[in-house]
Amino acid sequence: LSRPMCEIAADSFTSSNTIIRSLESVENNFKVNRNWLPSHLSLDDFKSGKRFSSSGMSMCLINAVNHRIIDIIPERNNKFLRNYFIQYSYKARLSVMTITVDLYAPYRSLIKELFPNAFIIADKFHVVTQAYTAMNKIRIRVMKEYGTGTHEYRALKRFWKLLLKNQDDVDYHRYYPRINFKYAELSNSEVLDRLFDMSSELKTSYEYYQLLLQMYRKNSRQLL
Repeated sequence: LSRPMCEIAADSFTSSNTIIRSLESVENNFKVNRNWLPSHLSLDDFKSGKRFSSSGMSMCLINAVNHRIIDIIPERNNKFLRNYFIQYSYKARLSVMTITVDLYAPYRSLIKELFPNAFIIADKFHVVTQAYTAMNKIRIRVMKEYGTGTHEYRALKRFWKLLLKNQDDVDYHRYYPRINFKYAELSNSEVLDRLFDMSSELKTSYEYYQLLLQMYRKNSRQLL
């Protein structure tokens, strides 16, 4: 079970720094088996801080089946990762069938070099984030085209979180007075309709984004 240090500190009635010192004192007691790797791996970077990593970012090595952390890799650059994984036996690396990782392109060449049998899977979180970022750029551009101080600018700025929501979770039944629409009683669905009236391009990008969310929710290759 993975838990944040601040949570462990709160349960122990002590500080996070005390927990860090305690973990560092027993670090050498934990040894990773360099002759074994699970068939399905996941690599996930996270903010570890300058105390642990020169870049402030490190990487979790995770068993993708049971979601257990195998090891923490201090640095996430390709040179460090190559030196780290080369410590595992060739047989262990050959046994890896899939590696789930984000969309950072240099990772792919490294994985192909070190794990010749592994099929690379794009982490769905990062795929969805890319799609939303692209849609958000369109929203911001449309806002700027209308200009600050306009009704459209304020509405598109205020309801950005509504565009992010999964369409299946958008409320169609409850109505609220909306300050951006002259206090008209509107459901969230009707607010979206009014936003799309401001830009057909935004509507199209929203539909693509929602299709991607449905594809992951239904695990549908046809939708993809």
